[in-house]
Amino acid sequence: MVAGLQQGSRRSLRLGQDMEFADYKPYTPGDSLRDLDWKVYGRSDRLVVRRYQAETEMAATILLDASGDLASTPEKFQQAQLLCATLAWFLHTEREPVGLAIGAGEGALQNWIPPRSGAAHASRILHGIAAVKAHGKAGLSDWLTGIGDRLRPRSLLLIVGDFAEEPGSWSKALDALARRRVDLRAFQLYDRREAELDFAQPLRFFSPEGGDRLPLDPIAQRPLFQQEVAHFFEEVDEAVRSRKGHRYLVEARADLVPILSRFIRGAP
Repeated sequence: MVAGLQQGSRRSLRLGQDMEFADYKPYTPGDSLRDLDWKVYGRSDRLVVRRYQAETEMAATILLDASGDLASTPEKFQQAQLLCATLAWFLHTEREPVGLAIGAGEGALQNWIPPRSGAAHASRILHGIAAVKAHGKAGLSDWLTGIGDRLRPRSLLLIVGDFAEEPGSWSKALDALARRRVDLRAFQLYDRREAELDFAQPLRFFSPEGGDRLPLDPIAQRPLFQQEVAHFFEEVDEAVRSRKGHRYLVEARADLVPILSRFIRGAP
């Protein structure tokens, strides 16, 4: 899939030769006087020098939601795994540092793999994606808060999940990411049959994450249900876009190439 994507049409994920503030060090003879921080000197009577680091790459982290609801249909979680693996391999081929975080799930070799480069590291990430099984309850707000403390400023965060939680419960966690200038890309998975309530006879519906079974007549409830789903999609999109991120809707059985091409080009 990666080999088939059009090359040369994307905006580079690599940053320019920008100088990013790193830390301070005590002044020693020979240091450039231009790097002295006079404000610190005025407050503490200490001569310190600002140190910088050149940022020439954008570290990327993939956050995979492996909670139980992602396995409400087999195709949905398989699509999520395929998407994560393809994103990881694409970033690897572009020589970008890539990491993996897994929310919930079971069987994962590691729930956190920091961004790095190299073939062995990419293989480790692919094995991690393949090993995990959807299980447990979602907790997007806690996941975002926890991963935000680990991300570098001006890094790339790719979230792959169904976002099946009230946007008000997790959207504020995006504010801290925005302040760190994290480039946010959200891939929202859904199954068309679920979203359209495309069933012909009354059934009992349930969540793999627990709760009561709900008897429902799909034909009678379909119009109202589809309106609620459309409203939910809009809420997720607004929560991401208002923090200058991009949201991509990904159907469980859809061809991923058009979606990945939009991501590579930087198109919303």
